[in-house]
Amino acid sequence: MRAVGAIVACAALAACSAAHGPEPTGATCPSPDPMTLTWDSFGQAFLARYCTMCHASTLKRSQRNGAPLYHDYDTLMFTLEIPDHIDQYAGSGPAATNTLMPPGDCPEVAGGPLATACAQPSDDERERLSTWLACEAQRAH
Repeated sequence: MRAVGAIVACAALAACSAAHGPEPTGATCPSPDPMTLTWDSFGQAFLARYCTMCHASTLKRSQRNGAPLYHDYDTLMFTLEIPDHIDQYAGSGPAATNTLMPPGDCPEVAGGPLATACAQPSDDERERLSTWLACEAQRAH
């Protein structure tokens, strides 16, 4: 009986965790693509403000504050290698709003220790992030 209780508890915990984990936002690019959200007009500044203090190709593993290697957002090409990951951790759309990133604490300088509260994107910025990623995914590069 005890084993059944443990299995039920684990299943409930897994279901609860899955409901609050990273989820696709369901954001799409308007058709036709208005080209109003681009790397130059939006993406580069967004990622520099909220992400590249830990997610930059120039940072060694010890400077990344836990950010996975090869999850780098300092160039468009690096960013386009994992757009779904960015969307699922920081984006917002009709299916989900993800606020897992940026975390609570950030470095004051790229690669530094977690010493200050992270700036947080607004809901509108998160929506624009997901829309921009959806548009970039279908653009020729």
